[in-house]
Amino acid sequence: MIAKIDKYDSKESAGEILAEQMEGMKFESPYVLAILRGGIQVAKGIADKLKVPVNPLIVKKLPSPGNPEYGFGAVTEDGTKVLNEEAISYLRISEDTIKRIAERVVKEIQNRKELYGGLEDEKIGKSDVIIVDDGIATGYSLIAGIKTIQKRAPRSITVAVPVSSEESFDKIKNMVDNIVCPLVSNDYFFAVASYYDEWRDLSENEIKKVLEEYRNKYSTYSE
Repeated sequence: MIAKIDKYDSKESAGEILAEQMEGMKFESPYVLAILRGGIQVAKGIADKLKVPVNPLIVKKLPSPGNPEYGFGAVTEDGTKVLNEEAISYLRISEDTIKRIAERVVKEIQNRKELYGGLEDEKIGKSDVIIVDDGIATGYSLIAGIKTIQKRAPRSITVAVPVSSEESFDKIKNMVDNIVCPLVSNDYFFAVASYYDEWRDLSENEIKKVLEEYRNKYSTYSE
């Protein structure tokens, strides 16, 4: 039995703990997707356990006009959007502005696809998909990612995250077949980074290196 978890040493160690908790779960042609950037380090432990590559799921926040650090939702490579209606109403963001910002962000994602690679629809349709992130705060990015994968009709979808706010956990668990999350918090001021002793996002070159390493390491996994 795994001891109660209050905090993780690092994203890599969190991934190893998730892999332990997934022991005994059966996956047919498992396909591991890491939400970039946060999920890439966590996904390594799960990919090693299942002996499959790490694949990128590129999701970006929709930045508010005049305050790009504050997002009003998230969008994925195929244009799937999840919007924070409360923020949109408060900021009085018009539909035309939402469309314009979303189109620009999707173009940015397309550029990243050239660097990292994109979704493999044929493989996803034959696979049990595991979507990995470093944690769930508002959940907009993860929900956008889930909806994008649902369009590709996989055998099943499992979400694996080290930590989540209680509200987002309840929302996500009703959208997927399985959710693995050892630490669910009801803290009022919830921040994913506060549940890690070491917090670091990888650079673009480091992400690319991890993806290439795992593609080479497990190049013979099920086609």
